[in-house]
Amino acid sequence: MGIRLVDKNKKIKEIFRCVETTFLTNSILVKATIVSDYLFLFGIVVWTILALSGIWLWKRTQIGKMGFVFTLVTFLPFSFLCYQSYKAEDRFVYQLKLDKTEGTVQFGDSEEPNIELPIEEFHTYQVQSESESKKDGTRYTDTIYIHHKSGMLLPLATVSVKKYKDNQDGFSRYSLLSREFKKFFRILPLLVETETGKPFQDLLVKPELPKEKDSDPKLKNVELTSVKESKIHSLKKVEAPQFPIEWKHQILSANWYFSFSLLAIGHLGMLIFIFNLLENRNHNMYYGILILLFGYLSFGSQYYFWILPKSKTTYKIESVENGFRYYSIQDHDNEFDQGRGVGGIKRLEGEWFPNREKIVFLELPKKSLNFQTKLAYEKAKALADSLESDSLDLKQSLSLTKEVYDNSEWVLWDLSDLPMEVAVRFFLVLR
Repeated sequence: MGIRLVDKNKKIKEIFRCVETTFLTNSILVKATIVSDYLFLFGIVVWTILALSGIWLWKRTQIGKMGFVFTLVTFLPFSFLCYQSYKAEDRFVYQLKLDKTEGTVQFGDSEEPNIELPIEEFHTYQVQSESESKKDGTRYTDTIYIHHKSGMLLPLATVSVKKYKDNQDGFSRYSLLSREFKKFFRILPLLVETETGKPFQDLLVKPELPKEKDSDPKLKNVELTSVKESKIHSLKKVEAPQFPIEWKHQILSANWYFSFSLLAIGHLGMLIFIFNLLENRNHNMYYGILILLFGYLSFGSQYYFWILPKSKTTYKIESVENGFRYYSIQDHDNEFDQGRGVGGIKRLEGEWFPNREKIVFLELPKKSLNFQTKLAYEKAKALADSLESDSLDLKQSLSLTKEVYDNSEWVLWDLSDLPMEVAVRFFLVLR
């Protein structure tokens, strides 16, 4: 049940493209590249210089002191954001270690103890493919995952090649992907499947899978014992999370950059208005009023309706009888009651009770918990198969699309602000 039956999320794909994969003798190291501290330092310097550039406007133009005030209040907040990012010590970094010698796969994205699972619980590699057409050719991107028996897909590497329209030489889309898999097979030989769970037929190399052992009853007993020990080992390593699970919503720096950009537009309108007012240019003065109203009102709306409520929002997952409930709480205190009270507003975002008609899977590293009906899952899988088929039946595809829509009861829990280790432990409890 590890197939992702949602639209390709460009943000997730960009994260995968920033993953660095290192192959050692008996292990694979995967780590997401992070923005260098030197880049933040560079941003601090650049934005500070722009903030102080108003001194030149003050001395050399008719704008005078207004130019210095404008550049200072416009660009200095961006410098502060770079400084804040530079000083931050809790930047999450996705990392994974596949160790054949120890027989474990360890992964996580925070200072929490890494999730450690037996390597035997990973049964296949999965390749998810996408293509992007451009004027000069087509870009093909294949993302490699390792597939856990619970349905989790852990990203390992991304291979990207481009076929140019004017390329006269032979083009093999999967040659680079095959070279990458050759390295993986050297450490962990597993079968490779497509996004729909079918065997991936386009590789130029094949894994050398271990031969079946002798059918001696003694050996079978040893294997059964090792499997039981493996399960016990897995349960010990992956402890259930402590309920309730509670975390605060984190406002990303990107939201602040966007908000300060709107504020900068308002500052520009104010500068135009004041300058033209002093110069008695009534016509241009109205343009300044329009610009400042647009900038300030947009910033106020963004802050009041998005940043302020989210900054006071806490999320909580409670364990109830035979299931779990997922809440958002605004103006959260340590103690709260149902509805509006001293603890703020408690809103039920979703609930999950084990259901044979539904399935659940976790998207990583985005950490989105998805609930879907089995029927819609099967129809979506059939739709994906029909679209990949050489003999495309448009009528059948449209019919399957309608059936997927009619049977879909998609529910998503956003766990992106949780450490990956906590999100995975919770997901394994659901399974």
